[in-house]
Amino acid sequence: MRNSSPKAFYGWPVVENKKTLRRLLETPDRWSEHMIVHCARTIGSVAWGDPQHGSKLLQMVPYLLKSVSPAGPIINKLSFLANLPEAISPWKQPEKVHYARVRKAFWEALTDVKERHDKGLVADCWSSLWFQAQDQEKEKAGFKMDWDEAAHAIGSSSFVAIATIGGPLHAFFAAMCHYPAWQTKVQAEIDRVCPDRLPTTEDMPNLPMLRATVKEVLRWRQPTPLGVPHVAMEDDIYEGYLIPKGAIVHANHYLISREESMFPRGEEFLPERWIDPSYPTYKEPLTEFPNLRGDTGFGYGNRACPGVDLTQTELTTLLGALLWSFNIARHSGRRGDESPIPWYEVNPFVITMMKPFDCSIQVRSEAKRAYILEQPEAQDAGYLIRSHDEPTTSEWDMVRPESEALPKPYTWEGLT
Repeated sequence: MRNSSPKAFYGWPVVENKKTLRRLLETPDRWSEHMIVHCARTIGSVAWGDPQHGSKLLQMVPYLLKSVSPAGPIINKLSFLANLPEAISPWKQPEKVHYARVRKAFWEALTDVKERHDKGLVADCWSSLWFQAQDQEKEKAGFKMDWDEAAHAIGSSSFVAIATIGGPLHAFFAAMCHYPAWQTKVQAEIDRVCPDRLPTTEDMPNLPMLRATVKEVLRWRQPTPLGVPHVAMEDDIYEGYLIPKGAIVHANHYLISREESMFPRGEEFLPERWIDPSYPTYKEPLTEFPNLRGDTGFGYGNRACPGVDLTQTELTTLLGALLWSFNIARHSGRRGDESPIPWYEVNPFVITMMKPFDCSIQVRSEAKRAYILEQPEAQDAGYLIRSHDEPTTSEWDMVRPESEALPKPYTWEGLT
């Protein structure tokens, strides 16, 4: 990720933004599904140069997240059970099956890129970066890995890019329903800078309120509220407490993001805290700040998430496109009373997402409707999830369970 060119690789989200707007325009009640599909298609393109490979990730991520979460198998709580031999372990046996499936998916995707690379037809992506390095400097530092290592390095980096982006996207829809006054303000900023087109990365220096929205969504509903477990490399003392070598340590992002001295009214969604000088989180210049670099939600030091720039690009451009195109609100009248907007209802996994909810998504004008429909990239809206009665063409096709037939929301095997 750190070696990829933002201009070459991060143009993928912009293409997918237009398809996502088209899907939302056609079927707004399926907005949660469209956000998950957006994330899968985007990272499928960034990793392998083909959004269809995102279906592989959609199939594998639910099992992975459940397996590594405290709410998953009991072995996650009673770790001594890991000493059971595979022959009698009810946890190691399915893991072996899952590993074979993951390996097959990653190898198939990389093989597909290799075939396109040999024909000179592959687009810029992480996989093509590795193949170019193999062609030019096989011993170059940072690229000296065999096929299996490359397949898993690319695939594993792709896993986390769905739920960690999908979580903030779900939180964004909730925030716009709970805080309609802010939506109006940031839309006015976008309309001033981009009156007749979607916002681009080049516009971001002039859109501090939009960047503040992204920053605050990630603080308000952190997708990894308890952080990611790390191991202490040596004994340490923190505020009088001994942290022994080998201890598992979590950075509690939920509490960190609500520290009153730094984040007044921490339970509230207040994007202005990033652009108002009266708040301790304010930074200048506003053409640069706020941004996601250094955000504690991405981790610390050498183990910090390397995907921060991709996340910044994906969230700012998509949220900007959504706000440019649509008004998002709770339903009025009886339907609104019968469909309350959840405040903080998420799944119990290590990466959290709010459950789908019913809300109103209305295109802001007929001119904007026409703009969305006219985009060449959006002629194929990019639906990835098939109905249970549709024929499949691959073992990786995502199929909606019959129990979740429309108009029921798609739960992605319980992740949303």
